[in-house]
Amino acid sequence: MKPIISLIFSFILVPQTGFKKMTLLDGKVEFSITDNLSAISDETWKIKYHTLPKPAVAFSDENAEINLLVDITNQPASEDQLSSYKDFRIQNLKNTRSDVTFLSDGIKDVNGKKVGYIKFTSQAVDQKIFNYYFFTVANGKILFFTFNCIEKLQKTWEPNADKILESIKVK
Repeated sequence: MKPIISLIFSFILVPQTGFKKMTLLDGKVEFSITDNLSAISDETWKIKYHTLPKPAVAFSDENAEINLLVDITNQPASEDQLSSYKDFRIQNLKNTRSDVTFLSDGIKDVNGKKVGYIKFTSQAVDQKIFNYYFFTVANGKILFFTFNCIEKLQKTWEPNADKILESIKVK
């Protein structure tokens, strides 16, 4: 009886968001995003991220509290190197950010491909941010996803970010 009650409560507490399919690299990469995220305008990008180059995909909710960025890097890689790449990213965060608290990391098999991930929190100017990096190899290079939301939305949005990761298909 308890598992059923737990399942019902988790269904009630996590908003059921619809998803829409996205493609990159001429259809070679497919993934889904929640349908309440929309493209970040160039003007909003400049306000929020200043001089950082805008990635291939930059989505946010209407309050800019939930963000998803996706870009293909120039970093050549094979799936066998994803664990080393993950460790490199973690070490880089440790070396450059004293405000990071690591939650989990690993490598998963997703739709026949390896996907690395790192979950952590960091401090913004006025509040903590939940960050979820995930990455795989597409066209011989690292395809990098950055999901983040304000920490108070983490319990609601982390399951949706997991669904985004689980939806990645690389042809």
